[in-house]
Amino acid sequence: MKQQKKERESNLKIWAMTAATLFGVLGIFALARIPKNNELNDIKAEIQTVNKEIAAAKTNQMKNSAYQQKFDVVKAEKDARDRFLKVVPEIYTERKLSNQAKEFARWEKFLPGKQGKSFIKDYGDSYGYLKNKSTAVYFGNLTNVNHTKITVVDVTVSQNKKDVTYAWQFDYDLKLQKINSFKEIAINNQ
Repeated sequence: MKQQKKERESNLKIWAMTAATLFGVLGIFALARIPKNNELNDIKAEIQTVNKEIAAAKTNQMKNSAYQQKFDVVKAEKDARDRFLKVVPEIYTERKLSNQAKEFARWEKFLPGKQGKSFIKDYGDSYGYLKNKSTAVYFGNLTNVNHTKITVVDVTVSQNKKDVTYAWQFDYDLKLQKINSFKEIAINNQ
C-alpha cells in the first residue's frame, strides 16, 4: 500500500511538471504572438487610409451620379442618341468623295472633342456602301454621367449588295455630350 501511494505521488508529480511545462511553453508562445504597439499603429493608419479612400470614392460617386443632381438624364440620353443617329447612318451610305470636307465639319459639330474627331477620321472616310439599313443606340447602366457606356450598331448594304454590320462601344460624357473613348466591336460578317 505504501508502494502504491508512492507511485501515485510520483505520477502526480510527473503530471504536474508536464502541465507546468506545457503552460510555460503556451505562455511564451502567447507572449510572442502579442502585437507590438507600432504594428497596431501601422494597422490603424492603414485602416484610416482605406476609410478615407472609401469616403472619397463615395463622395465622387454621389457627385457624378445623375440621381443626386438636377440633371435630366432622359434628355441627355436622347441628345446623345440623336447625335449618333445623325452621324453614323450618314457615314455608311452612298456618298461622294468631293463632299468629304463638308461632311466631316458637320459631323464634328455633332461629335465634338478629340475622340469625336478621331472617330470621324477613322470611320468617316468609309465609301463603297449603297444605303444604311438601320442604326441602333443602346445605353448601359447609368452609374456616372461622365462615363456612360453606349453601344452603337449599324447595318449597311455594301456595293456587292451584302449586309455588313458594324458596332462600337463608347465611353460617353452625358454632361458635355462628347466621346471619352471608343472601340470597335468585332462582328462576324459572312
